[in-house]
Amino acid sequence: MEVVRYEGKLYTVIYKYTSGYWEIKEKENRFNIQLVHQSEVQQVS
Repeated sequence: MEVVRYEGKLYTVIYKYTSGYWEIKEKENRFNIQLVHQSEVQQVS
């Protein structure tokens, strides 16, 4: 499970599209799903 940071919150990556957009789901609120470009997120180690 890949975790990234977006707008100061932690998200789990659901799917990576070939267009460079990612579907991500907030860890603390499973109903908050975002479609963002890969350049908008930060990898969390």
